[in-house]
Amino acid sequence: MNVPQSVPVASRVKAPWLVRLRGLLAVPVAVALVLGAPGLAYASFTAKTTAALTVGTYKVPAPASISGTLECTSIQGKKGASISFTSFTTVSRATGYTATITSPNDSQAVSVIAVGDTSHGATLLSKGNGRGTYTFTLTASVGLWTGEPLTQSVTC
Repeated sequence: MNVPQSVPVASRVKAPWLVRLRGLLAVPVAVALVLGAPGLAYASFTAKTTAALTVGTYKVPAPASISGTLECTSIQGKKGASISFTSFTTVSRATGYTATITSPNDSQAVSVIAVGDTSHGATLLSKGNGRGTYTFTLTASVGLWTGEPLTQSVTC
């Protein structure tokens, strides 16, 4: 059987200056912990990283050429212009095309052309006497961006 040795009572009592020193050190340590902990947490969430990013530009060009006829027309006594095309040069990256005929009084006939459809026809009859310059434009689009127009005109 083991019996613990007795310890004198005098060694268990701490010196008053040691108790006071521990009290004086406890306050700055507590303040440092309270003030320093948020800074440590903030530092762990503000790490900066960078990623490589390449940015380029693309100007949507006009179709280079179109094969067809733009002519003055008369349908049931109304005069205007008509276009019929069998092909046009496609534009790289194009997602669609828009064909527009504009009359001398600024009324328009607009046709949306899908990629791969290179033949189309459109007619615009004027509300007036049909005289003046009719303008045809063909524009390519890439997503929401519209390119420069290929423009042809006929005077009736």
